Amino acid sequence: MSETGNEAAHCSICELKATTPDESVVYSDDLWTVMLVLDVPGWFMITANRHSDDWLWGMSEQESSTLGPLIHRVSLAARGEADAERVYLMGFGEKMQHLHFMLLGRSGSTSAELRGPGLLAHAPELADRSEAFRVGARMRARLASVS
Repeated sequence: MSETGNEAAHCSICELKATTPDESVVYSDDLWTVMLVLDVPGWFMITANRHSDDWLWGMSEQESSTLGPLIHRVSLAARGEADAERVYLMGFGEKMQHLHFMLLGRSGSTSAELRGPGLLAHAPELADRSEAFRVGARMRARLASVS
């Protein structure tokens, strides 16, 4: 079930991409967009630019050959610009059936109880929109310099 106009019209990821302000986009090319997510500094979403609900097995050869290097570049930039000691990578594709992944950077000062998969539940208390935009601007500059 790959892209059709009707599916894309009802896709929350496609809608998010269409309405995301430019300052939330930290990187974009022909295949991928990386944007701030949940207003948490150092948290990003990588999403395929084309709509497809075929998840990983629906990626084109070009998408599959560029995804790993992009994740690597974003993770390195997060380490340098968002003080990320770890970058968690998550992708489920159940409720939002559009190829996307979340990269959640966490600093070395993150308490032990917030480490691991439970970190996502703490997004509201970790959110700092102004700082997320500052980190996003630094990430955008770093990712542009290595393109």
